[in-house]
Amino acid sequence: KLLVPYPTSEEEARIVATFGERAGPSRPADLGIAAVADAAGIAAAALAVKSVTLAESVVDYVVRLVRATRESADLASGASPRAAVLLANAARARAALEGRGYVLPDDIKALAPAVLRHRLLLSPAAEIEGKQVEALVGELVEATEAPR
Repeated sequence: KLLVPYPTSEEEARIVATFGERAGPSRPADLGIAAVADAAGIAAAALAVKSVTLAESVVDYVVRLVRATRESADLASGASPRAAVLLANAARARAALEGRGYVLPDDIKALAPAVLRHRLLLSPAAEIEGKQVEALVGELVEATEAPR
């Protein structure tokens, strides 16, 4: 999940004024947006990501990290098994982008905050204390032993 700030009031006014003015959807080229890949390139990239190896020890690390979110007293709702799958897939993509055919524990550590932050719900007590989900994820990453 990306953290996107609200627009300035001027930007918001421009959005409100122009929304729905066009007769139909603009083509990307009309907006100065050029294609960077075609369907075949996207399919090849997806295949490359799927071919990245996820060692059993890294799978175990992902599962332990995600389960730790469910056991935290600071979280009213932890991450689901689907979150674990998505974290592993994001790590595969990161490894592929870095030219590796295997996932490192550091990939999991780097991506855990972005993948998990919006899937977690702070407990009321943690909210009152001013705790932040991203900081809690960081603490769980540090507390969960990674494979070597």
